[in-house]
Amino acid sequence: MPDSHPKRVAIVGGGCTGITCFWALQHSVHEVHLFEASESLGGRIQSLQFEHNGKGVDVNTESPSFNAEASPNLESLLRCLGISTSAVPFSFSASNGVDTYDWCGGVLRTIFLHPWMLCNLGTYRLVLDIIWFNYLAVEILVNNRSCENIHVQQSLSTLEYLWKEGYSRSLCDKYLAPLLSTLWGTNVGRLLPKFPARTLVRCLWDHKLFGTRQTLPDFRRIDAGTSHFIQIMSRNFPSGKVHVNASVRKILRVSKKQSCLITADGMEMHFDHIVFAVDNHEIRRILGANLDIEEREIIQGLRTATNIAVLHSDPLLAPNIDRSWPASNYIIASTSHTQHGPPDSPLAWTPRKSSLTYNVNSLQDIPTCLFDRLYITLNPFTPPHPRFAHGVWEFTDPELSTATLVAQSHLPLIQNRRGLSYGFRWTGRGFLEDAVTSGLQIAVEHLGASVPFEVQYHPDPLDLSKSPALELGLKEHLIRTVLCLIRVYVLIFEISWILLGAHGFPVSKIGATLERILGGSRMVKS
Repeated sequence: MPDSHPKRVAIVGGGCTGITCFWALQHSVHEVHLFEASESLGGRIQSLQFEHNGKGVDVNTESPSFNAEASPNLESLLRCLGISTSAVPFSFSASNGVDTYDWCGGVLRTIFLHPWMLCNLGTYRLVLDIIWFNYLAVEILVNNRSCENIHVQQSLSTLEYLWKEGYSRSLCDKYLAPLLSTLWGTNVGRLLPKFPARTLVRCLWDHKLFGTRQTLPDFRRIDAGTSHFIQIMSRNFPSGKVHVNASVRKILRVSKKQSCLITADGMEMHFDHIVFAVDNHEIRRILGANLDIEEREIIQGLRTATNIAVLHSDPLLAPNIDRSWPASNYIIASTSHTQHGPPDSPLAWTPRKSSLTYNVNSLQDIPTCLFDRLYITLNPFTPPHPRFAHGVWEFTDPELSTATLVAQSHLPLIQNRRGLSYGFRWTGRGFLEDAVTSGLQIAVEHLGASVPFEVQYHPDPLDLSKSPALELGLKEHLIRTVLCLIRVYVLIFEISWILLGAHGFPVSKIGATLERILGGSRMVKS
């Protein structure tokens, strides 16, 4: 139950989560203080000054685009603050230095706009895989509810699922990894193979990116940028309650209901409630031995990964696209990869080096005629030429792993206990929506704040008891049946090609292909 009695509350961390929590609490009965270690609020959401030919422009370090239907709290907050948004097309591409696949909405729409893609034979298998995945993968969300199958579904990785179902490697490299990198705003190529398959499918379902959904997702852009969003939200914060350049050194328990917060410069203040809006490493450093066993175990499990972002104008890291410029481009290293297991097993499917490049001109409406082409590349495996590099910064994101998801599902066990609350992007999937929801949830549920809209909560991706309702009509059932039949015939063709024309092909591959054909036949019968 939220406690509405007046308290002294400290929010540690002036990023989006901390600012949202302070915004929700600023008119409450509590005395709230915000502590930020750097010289300005915003955390990873900042703006960099870029100059070109005597003209300057502010470039946001955070992408301003979001899926409106998957971000109800962010959209409500933007509307409450009077910040305008506009519709933007959802587009992304994948390239390996030789081939480029430019995806813009549905697969059929993409082919219609880029018919030259069909000149590549590999495109046909990739397109079939995408169509199969978009219509058939949702079965993992609703089928097999027994305890044994629930455990199998929870432990099944994306790589194991794709290999088990007979999908090509191109589906992961040229579609799923670019798609999820664009959605999550981070490079997921390295960790995607180990990511839980069911959680991946649930995420795509929530974003309305499956063929069974009747409408395309509504992607929008914060017109003035994400840094403007932070400025508007924090513009009326009382200066005496916001402490910048105030790194929190440690927090000590002085009584059962109070803690003493000590900053790096020696300032001491007593508080009844502490809100942590920083990553798990900072929480462990600040609380130290004050964490109990359960708190330490859960917070250690909330793993984060460090990313490097570079603002640049290097044409060698630009998308290899002539006429269209997608919002993001997923670049795959063309070098060969090393196998760590026998062929025809998931262990042999090792991820290649990859990076994600944003088209800043498109996302932030910066005219190329004045400032040329601008890009933000995450974790570049080939750094841009120093002459074209304009800024470098680091940020953390939730690590894409089962351990992180399990820790997130256990986080409510230690929330609002001993006067401590935990909020950050790692309490969700790393979206801006997750940062906003985390801050609002702490303010409303833990401290009794009132906000002018209803705060919505997102389901736990590991909770298999809450599967989405699939409303499939006769048309959808017919499409799925036809796709299953086509899939069987394609696999029969593959094994015929193996037996008749592929000399030296591993016998184990033939067995694996036969197993997939039989699996496909069983799926059609079901």
